Amino acid sequence: MGIGWEILLKATSTNALHNSLARFDPPKCDENTRVELIHEIGTWIEDRVAPTQLLCMTGAAGSGKSALQQTVAEGCAKKGILSASFFFNTGDNTRNNISTIIPTLAYQLGQKSAALRQMIGTTVEDDSLIFNQSLETQIEKLILVPVARLPPHELASLPYAILIDGLDECNKERDQRALLRAIHETFLNQQSIFRIFLASRPELAIFDALEPGGHLYGIVHPIRLSDDWDATADIRLTVRRNFMEIGLRRRWKHSWFTEEDVEAIVAAASGQYVYAATVIRYVSEPRRSPPERLRTILASQSGSDRGTKPFALLDLLYTLVLTNAREGYEAIDNRPDFLLILRAYLTINAVNIKLCISRQDKLLGLEEGTYEGILCDLRSLLIALPTEHHGSGSTIMQIKVYHKSFLDFLDAPERAGSLHIPTPRIVEYITGSCLRSIDHYSLEDIESGVNLSDAEFELRYRELDMGLLDCAGLLWIAVGLPPQTEAIVTSLIDVGTSGLEKLHAWLIHPVVHWIRSPAWIENSNPRYEFVERWEKNAGPLQTLIKDRSPELGMVLDKYANEWVAWKAALIDPKGCKVRRVKM
Repeated sequence: MGIGWEILLKATSTNALHNSLARFDPPKCDENTRVELIHEIGTWIEDRVAPTQLLCMTGAAGSGKSALQQTVAEGCAKKGILSASFFFNTGDNTRNNISTIIPTLAYQLGQKSAALRQMIGTTVEDDSLIFNQSLETQIEKLILVPVARLPPHELASLPYAILIDGLDECNKERDQRALLRAIHETFLNQQSIFRIFLASRPELAIFDALEPGGHLYGIVHPIRLSDDWDATADIRLTVRRNFMEIGLRRRWKHSWFTEEDVEAIVAAASGQYVYAATVIRYVSEPRRSPPERLRTILASQSGSDRGTKPFALLDLLYTLVLTNAREGYEAIDNRPDFLLILRAYLTINAVNIKLCISRQDKLLGLEEGTYEGILCDLRSLLIALPTEHHGSGSTIMQIKVYHKSFLDFLDAPERAGSLHIPTPRIVEYITGSCLRSIDHYSLEDIESGVNLSDAEFELRYRELDMGLLDCAGLLWIAVGLPPQTEAIVTSLIDVGTSGLEKLHAWLIHPVVHWIRSPAWIENSNPRYEFVERWEKNAGPLQTLIKDRSPELGMVLDKYANEWVAWKAALIDPKGCKVRRVKM
C-alpha cells in the first residue's frame, strides 16, 4: 500500500459506511414493508439507460429515509452494484461536514478495483493537499479521471451505485449547497457511469435546488416520501409484528394487545416511523410490563393537539419516557441533576472526542457507574454501546441516539418545555467540571517527571491518571468556545488563578508531550489541539475575562502567549511522538 493511499485512509470517515461498526444495528425496513418503494428505487438504480442519474428522496423527520437507504444499500451490496455510500450524522464530527465525503467515496471505489486503488493513491501522493481543494476538483481527480482510465472490460464490471443519506445532517447549509452543486457539475454534467441515490429532509438547500429555477429542477428522479407514499399500512404491519414477537418471547398464550391498540399507535404515528419505532422499543423493555407501558402510551395520546403541532405526539412520547426515567433515577437516594447529566453526555458526544462514558462520569465528578442509572430507563431513545476505537485496539462505551429527532426535541424549549436545559447551563456544568478536575491535581503531580526516563514517566503518567488531565483540558476548550463564551468565563473565574496555573503547567510540560495519542482522540496530541482551538477562538474570551476579572485576565494573557510559543516549537504536532520541549 502506497503513501498516497495511506494519506487517503486518514482523510476517510469509516463511520459513514453503510456497514460501519459505528452504525451498529442501523434502522432498516421491516420485512414486507415499503415493498413498492424499494422496488421503484431499485429499478431506477439498475436502469443504466434512464435519463436521470440522480434520485433525490425527501421526507420529514422520522419518515424512514435512513431505513430505506440502509435497506437499499444492503440490497445493492448483495447484487454487487454498490460502489460507495456515505451516511451523514450530525453528532459525529467525522461525518457531519463535507470534508471527508469525497475521500470516503474514493476509498470505497478503490476497494472495488486494484487499478483504481493504485491510480487514486498516486493522485494523492502527487498532490497531498487535494483534500483542501474544491469538491469538484476532488471528484474529478479522485473518482472520474481514474474511472475513465479503466480498460473497457473492467469499467463494465465496476459497481456503479452511490448512496448518500442525511444531507440535512451536514451541519452547514453552504456545505449542503456545495455538495449538491458539485454532484451536478461533475457526476451529472459529465454523464458518468454512476447512479446516485440521495436522501434528505427538505431543508432549504435541497428545497431550492429541486424547485423550479433550481439547478437540479427537472433533471433528477424525485421521491417525496411524506407526500407521495402513505406509510400507514407498513407502520401497522411493523407494530403488529413486533407486538406479537414480544408475546412470543414471553411465552404468553393469548394476545396481550388488541387491534384497536395497534390502530391507535398507527394513527398517532401519522406516517412517522420514528414514533412507532420508539413505542416498540419502550414497550419491549425486558425489565418492564409491556401491557402497562402500552396503556401508559395510549393514555398519554388522548390529550394531544396534533392539529397545531406536527410533532405533538412524538414530543409527548419523548416527554413521557424522559419524565418516567428522571423520576426513577431521582427517587434513588434523592439523586439530583438527571437531565443536566444526560445533556452533558450528549454534548460531549457531539464534539470530536471519543471519550468512554465511564470516563465522562469521572470527569464530571460523578460516582462510578452513574451513566448506568441515567440510561437504564432510556433504552427506547438511546443506548451505550461498546465500540473498538480505530487503530488502538481498545474498546470504549459510547452513547448512540436512535434518532436525531430526540436531539431536536431536547434543543427546542417550545417542544421540551420544563425538560429543556439551556445550552449555557450545560456548557458551564461541563467546563466547570473539567477545570475542577484539573485543579484537583497538585502542581507537583503535573510538573514532576522531567528527569525520569520515558518508561518511568509513562508509568507515572498512568499511576496518577494524567490521562484525565488530557481529557479535561481538551474537552474544556472543545465545548466552551464559541459561542458559549459567557459560560466558560464563569467556570474559569470560579477556579481562579490556581486552576489556570495548573492548566498552564499541563499544557507546556516538557515531557508529557511524548506520550502517544490517547485512545479517545485519533491521530493527534491533545495539548496541540487545545492551543490550536485557543488561537482560533479565544479572542472574545480573553476580552471578557479582562472585563470581569482584570487580574485573572493579565495572567491568562501571559500564559496564552507562552502556549502559542510552545506550539510553534513542536516538531511533529500531529504524530504520535513529539520531542521534549523546554520553554
